[in-house]
Amino acid sequence: MAGLDRFINEISAGKNIMLDTNAVIYYLDGTLPFMGLMSALFTLVEEGRLSLNISVITEAELLVKPYREKRKTAIEAINFFLDEFPNLKIVPVTREISRQAAKIRVETDMRLPDAIILATALNSHCDLMVGNDSLLMRKARLYLPVMILQEYI
Repeated sequence: MAGLDRFINEISAGKNIMLDTNAVIYYLDGTLPFMGLMSALFTLVEEGRLSLNISVITEAELLVKPYREKRKTAIEAINFFLDEFPNLKIVPVTREISRQAAKIRVETDMRLPDAIILATALNSHCDLMVGNDSLLMRKARLYLPVMILQEYI
C-alpha cells in the first residue's frame, strides 16, 4: 500500500500528464500488479484533478492487436474510451512535434514512435510522463520528470 500512496502523492503534484502506451494498456486490460496504480490515476483524471494526454501514436499502438485479431468489440471499446473518458486528450502529430521528435531521436537514439510520444508531451506542456518502458523513461528524463510504474510496485 505504501507504493500506491507514494504514487498518488507524486502524481498529484502534476497537472498535465503524458501517458505512454503501456500505462494505457495496463488500465484497459486490468493488468496486475499495475491495476491499482492505474485505477488511482484514472480516478484522479475522472475527478478533474489531473489532465491526461495521449499521443495518436499510442492510439495506433492500442488498436494494432485488436485489428490483427479482428476483435471488433475491443476496437469499439478502445475508441469509446479514447473518445469519451473525461479530461483525456488525444494529441495529433503536428509538424512542430515531428521536427522535435527528429531532434530527440538524434540526441537520444530513441525509437521514432517513442520520440514522437516524448515530443508530444513536450509540445503539450506536460509536467510529467508516466510509463513502464525503463529505456524510454530513462531517456525521457532528460527532457521532463518521469514516473516509472514498476518503481511503485
